[in-house]
Amino acid sequence: MNERTRKAMRRCRPRAYTQAMLCGVVMLLAASRGMCQGDDGMKAQVKELCRNYIEGFGAESVNLVYHHRLNGPRGLEALASPEEIAARTVSGKQMPYGYGSGIQDVALENGQLLYALCDAYDATGDEYFAETVRKIFSGLKLVGSVSPVPGFVPRGPHPDGKSYYPNSSRDQHATYVYALWRYHRSPLATDEDKAFIADFLDAFARRMEKNGWSIRVEDDSEIAHVGFSWRQRAFAGVVSLLGTLSAVCEVTHDEELCNLLEEYLQEDDGFRWQVLQPGRVSKSGPLTLYSNQFAMDLNALSRILTDPQRRQQIKEYARAFAEDALRSNVFDEDCWRRLDWSDKWSEEKTQEALEPFGLSLQKETTVFDLYERFDPEHWQSDDWRVRSVNGKLCFGIPTVAFYCALLSEAPELVEEVAPSVRDMVEQMLEHGDLYSHGEDFNRAVTLGLHLVALGVGNTNG
Repeated sequence: MNERTRKAMRRCRPRAYTQAMLCGVVMLLAASRGMCQGDDGMKAQVKELCRNYIEGFGAESVNLVYHHRLNGPRGLEALASPEEIAARTVSGKQMPYGYGSGIQDVALENGQLLYALCDAYDATGDEYFAETVRKIFSGLKLVGSVSPVPGFVPRGPHPDGKSYYPNSSRDQHATYVYALWRYHRSPLATDEDKAFIADFLDAFARRMEKNGWSIRVEDDSEIAHVGFSWRQRAFAGVVSLLGTLSAVCEVTHDEELCNLLEEYLQEDDGFRWQVLQPGRVSKSGPLTLYSNQFAMDLNALSRILTDPQRRQQIKEYARAFAEDALRSNVFDEDCWRRLDWSDKWSEEKTQEALEPFGLSLQKETTVFDLYERFDPEHWQSDDWRVRSVNGKLCFGIPTVAFYCALLSEAPELVEEVAPSVRDMVEQMLEHGDLYSHGEDFNRAVTLGLHLVALGVGNTNG
């Protein structure tokens, strides 16, 4: 696709369902002229991108993908060394939770990948997806086995298969639980796989209950870096506790844990269900670069719940959550956290960083507007502020909203974001070699897989 065509298609960013319909007509016309791929082509593109991702960021020794590119000139040296990990340092600085090490988000990024792969396989029956599901699960099995503490999810391991940071987080644990739960539902899971999953989830829930549903470091000596209590009354705690414990109960059928779940559901006149009323989405706090994780909580919970009313409530909340992410002003700090992409810049420095992209803090801006400003060539800019605005703001923040839309499974929201997701897949296919860190690559792959699972590219090819 030439540059003019790419930019023309990018301008097709609908703000409403009727515009989405018009955009679909435009894209159908484009397809008739050979300007974009059909459904079968989309699946083929996603498979190719997945291969590129695993080749670039994966380590065959452990069947896991990493946050830093491993097939570049530095190879494994792109990651913190086993010696650094043992010293709890990164680049000579104390960093007990491994930020910047390249192994800090192994459970998160591989968990999101496995969840999406399982959905894509179930929708298509494609053997490549099946093969990759098995491979990534084998890696995640190592993640859940490397620590001597049952039910603990570390940051790592390194491709040596044994080195990891013992200060973990909510995102590593919750995503790992959902990934195992999702694979347990897959026809690809063997009896041995299911036994491992049941044992791990049982240990996870019992450790969490013992620790008051807070993430603690491996030896329980202190609260982890991102280890807030899931028993809190805020949205993040409520959805984390209900979602993960529901997943545990579906897998284990353990009477004690299921009774515990029911106690939490009924606690204080069922306050958790009140928190999850769709009309309360605006009270869930500012969105962040990592709020897509909560879309996974909601998606899993909507699949697990058997009560029709409760399931419908969660689906409506997920849809409202996604719409909030799609429509809100990203520069309104009541709506979106700025720290994720602007570090601690002053207002003046932030505005200076935005100007090359034609963006302004004073102008209302949505995720669609941001993605229009994304330019893959900026991945290699000499100015780190340009790289941050381009990668974290103009690409990363939109992936959050698009992920929420796809996992809401609301047809009109899926249709609305589909052109942007297609474009992200194409951009990463064309320019992914310029990208040395795995977060945006991981998100482009998982978005593409979910789009395939939702009905795009479901023919064998």
